[in-house]
Amino acid sequence: MRAKIEKLNDQTKTQVNKHRKGAQFKLGDLVWIHLRQERFLSKRRSKLLPRLDGPFKVLEKVNSNAYKVYLLENMEYPLHSV
Repeated sequence: MRAKIEKLNDQTKTQVNKHRKGAQFKLGDLVWIHLRQERFLSKRRSKLLPRLDGPFKVLEKVNSNAYKVYLLENMEYPLHSV
């Protein structure tokens, strides 16, 4: 039973990841980020406003899926982990 579940999980993973491509950024690249309402209240007053902001400069690569970017001075958090 366990082998069957693992086989089905592998098939699902293969199917879902078929059209995905990993985004790898270099230091100094400009990226767009999603700003959540609970962290950036002054920028997100309405759910109808756009969620993407940017471009922001990549400062540091934390791991293959996380980066630190430099936000503008007028924002509440000048350093943001993405």
